[in-house]
Amino acid sequence: MATNTIAGANLAQIAEETLPHLQSCFAPLAGIVTDFSDDVAQAGASVTTRYATKPSAVDLSSGYTSQNTALTAATVSLDTFYGFVYGFKDDERSKSSIHLNDTFISPAVQSLGDKVFGDLWNIVTAANFATSSTVTAANFDRDDVVDLAVSLTDTLKAPKIGRTLWADPSHYGALVKTLNSAEIPGMTAEKTEGMVPRVSGFDIYESDLCDDNGENLAAFAFHKSALIMAGRSVDTELAAQAGVEVENVVIPGLNLPVQFRRWYDPTLGELKYSVGLLYGVAKGTGMGHRIVTA
Repeated sequence: MATNTIAGANLAQIAEETLPHLQSCFAPLAGIVTDFSDDVAQAGASVTTRYATKPSAVDLSSGYTSQNTALTAATVSLDTFYGFVYGFKDDERSKSSIHLNDTFISPAVQSLGDKVFGDLWNIVTAANFATSSTVTAANFDRDDVVDLAVSLTDTLKAPKIGRTLWADPSHYGALVKTLNSAEIPGMTAEKTEGMVPRVSGFDIYESDLCDDNGENLAAFAFHKSALIMAGRSVDTELAAQAGVEVENVVIPGLNLPVQFRRWYDPTLGELKYSVGLLYGVAKGTGMGHRIVTA
């Protein structure tokens, strides 16, 4: 009889081993304002998060007079509860030996990451971010990224820190090619792995989910206050009473609470697993510059 590795899988271990994959899938979210703090643990259908408004320096020669400071409030509706559920019936578990984490958990996590990124990318429209440049992938290079940095600083008045560039594979690939002609001799790690290092103050990420949004969109350069995401851990009280195993994994740096569950459905004769996230996304400031192709 085949060894049943599924029944013996430890959910806490599965969740912990998945952490590196979670960090990889959700890495682009490091470039946005996220609010998964203790404040959002309260009940409610929305979360109000805040980002600081840029102040102006003043003359201190006549004394230390307090100046006005401002926080801009942004309300995010927690209207999306998404994830992935899969299960193995008794006969399937009896016939197969499956490494659960490698075979099923990672694709489930990827599907959730795709959903979150897609929701954020759908906010990147001309109606939300009017500033744009037309650059085809064939002509996109490091000089264009410099121009984007100038636009964020000079036109959009964005802070120098906390800048990110999301790009479709074609435009990202064009930046990778510029490394070949850069003043960097030999095969560097970036060249070997096809990665773009920080350019002109931007952290740069590639995604095949950067579709054209019906607006010929190809890339988006922005300050982290342009896009906002908030979320809350899902209540587990009744699930725990019903014997459901629950593990909450908080992704370091993002405080993103992803929840794993495992339970047995005696009616279906099926051992089930799920990964889920309760969240919402919203537009923040207008500090974003779109790259379009036409």
